[in-house]
Amino acid sequence: MKSFGILCLSLLISSKAFCQPEKSISNKDTYSWMFGASWLLTDDDGESFNPFLIENLHSQIFPSRLTIDKYIYNSWSAECVLSYMQYDPNKLTNGIREISGSMFSMDFHGKYSFYKLLKSGVIDPYVVSGLGISSRSNNDEASRPLSATFNFGLGLNIWITKQIGLQLNSTAKIGLIDFFKSSDYMQHGLGMVIRIEEFEKTDNSFSKSRYKVSKKRKKIKYGGKKKGKKDT
Repeated sequence: MKSFGILCLSLLISSKAFCQPEKSISNKDTYSWMFGASWLLTDDDGESFNPFLIENLHSQIFPSRLTIDKYIYNSWSAECVLSYMQYDPNKLTNGIREISGSMFSMDFHGKYSFYKLLKSGVIDPYVVSGLGISSRSNNDEASRPLSATFNFGLGLNIWITKQIGLQLNSTAKIGLIDFFKSSDYMQHGLGMVIRIEEFEKTDNSFSKSRYKVSKKRKKIKYGGKKKGKKDT
C-alpha cells in the first residue's frame, strides 16, 4: 500500500504536465482514450452469497490490472481489461485452502458512463458488461484450466484533474459452461486512470496568411495619344 500511495502522490504532482492552456477542451465528447492501472483483489472462495468477505480476498501488488478504454459515442465506450493474480494458500478457493498457482484473464466490455448526465465534472459512475476468458494454473481439481465468463460490473471514477482520476470498480464473472460453480469469481480494483481528451482546433495566426495575393492578371494601361486626334 505504501508504493501505491507514493504513486498517487507522484501522479498528482506531475498532473500539471498534462495541462495545455493553448487548446480548448471540447464538450462534445468527454474523452477519446482512457488508460488505467489498478491494484487487484480477487474473490474466488466459492461463497456466492458473501462476495465481499475481506478475509478471503486474494490481493496482488500494484499494478495487477490494466485497462484500455476507447470512447465511442454519447457516453458509450469499449473497454479491454487484462488482469493477473496469484492464489494465496491461506485464503479460501472454492471452499478449500492450500490452493496455489495463478490466474490470467482478458475481458471485453461495453461501458456506459453517467458522467455527462451528472454534469459535476468530478464524479463519474459507470456500468460495464461483456465477455471474458479466464486461464487458471493451479492445483484445484474442481476449477477449469480455461473458462469463458459473462461479466457485469460497477465502477466509479473520481477526477482529480481533467486528465487524472482515481478509479474504484467491482466485476462479477459467471462461467458460461458451469453456471454458479467453480468458474465463477469476483474482482475488485483500486487504481488510477488517465484520459486523453478531444481538442478543438483554435485559430492560429501563423497558419493563415495575413496578406492575400490576387492571382488575376491585370491589364497595364500606357499613357499616350488617342487615335483620331491631331496636334494643334
